[in-house]
Amino acid sequence: MSFLSDMALNQSEIEVVCGALEEWCRQTRTALDSDDGRDAATVMLGLYKTGHETKDSILAAMRRVNGG
Repeated sequence: MSFLSDMALNQSEIEVVCGALEEWCRQTRTALDSDDGRDAATVMLGLYKTGHETKDSILAAMRRVNGG
């Protein structure tokens, strides 16, 4: 299996990750297109791919990652 096929998401998966990212950016007052926003997107994609398959689960994991 290639790296790209490992990272591919279907529409509903994209909606989960994007929803979590938008909420995180709103909560942290971070611009989505900033370096921090892009870093968060990368972390959230990794969290999704490792079993955090809901918006709330991703956000909870982000709070643990960020120590809060």
